[in-house]
Amino acid sequence: MSTQYDTIQAPYDYIRKKSIALIEHENVQTTVAPLINNSRVLDLACGSGFYTYDFLKWGASAVVGVDISPVMIEEARRRGSAVASSPSSTSGTIDFILADCAKPTCYAGAPFDLVFGAWLLNYAPDRAGLVDMFRNISLNLKDGGHFVSVTVPPTQDPTASVNAEFNARPPPEGSGGLVYHVLQDVEDGIYFHLHGNTEVGDVDFNCYHLRKDVYEAAAREAGMRGELKWDVTSVPERYLRGDGPGGASIEELKSYQEVPNYGLLVVAK
Repeated sequence: MSTQYDTIQAPYDYIRKKSIALIEHENVQTTVAPLINNSRVLDLACGSGFYTYDFLKWGASAVVGVDISPVMIEEARRRGSAVASSPSSTSGTIDFILADCAKPTCYAGAPFDLVFGAWLLNYAPDRAGLVDMFRNISLNLKDGGHFVSVTVPPTQDPTASVNAEFNARPPPEGSGGLVYHVLQDVEDGIYFHLHGNTEVGDVDFNCYHLRKDVYEAAAREAGMRGELKWDVTSVPERYLRGDGPGGASIEELKSYQEVPNYGLLVVAK
């Protein structure tokens, strides 16, 4: 994995306040709810802590965040100081590790009850890279534990998926401020670019959309042999009534019902 997020931390965090990011957050909370009570959580590709501190609020007893970007880890630690001084601060421990989540490594505190990775798997360039990521997950997950991921929508045709994303939510707003473009085909899917303009700077980064069958085969090869299930973007009703935060138009919000922005993958070990 690269450290491309070092240069876009501020605008990326700005975009994570948009409606689709907040909807994703709610979808994740619903997904982890039956798994997180009193659990020890490993948050891979934690970034600046978009989910890290909320895992404690949702019931985790301890969280370890891992990211390759020193800038993101620094911001996550800064947020931790603010959270700790808040009257609503929740008990529990949080630590951070600077490391490449694409390289199988047994982290301090392993094995964990729950491993989470938002926008991690989409940086694997091929099946071999995806297997390495899943090996890292399996290595740090207890038997019977679960991995929960936010990643690209599950499909056998990534090109059609990204093109549908662009057509359903064209520039300038795209999906919560991000516009998608296919760059090139790769063996197991496509390589694509995301661009966004914000008040605090531009966001530009590249990642991969690999086929659904490649994801599933890589998970199995890496030792994740339990139940595997997919879900996609689910927009809460209050957003569709115009009562949700984040500034998205009703047209954008309705489009996610037909063309999901992300997939939610849950795999047991």
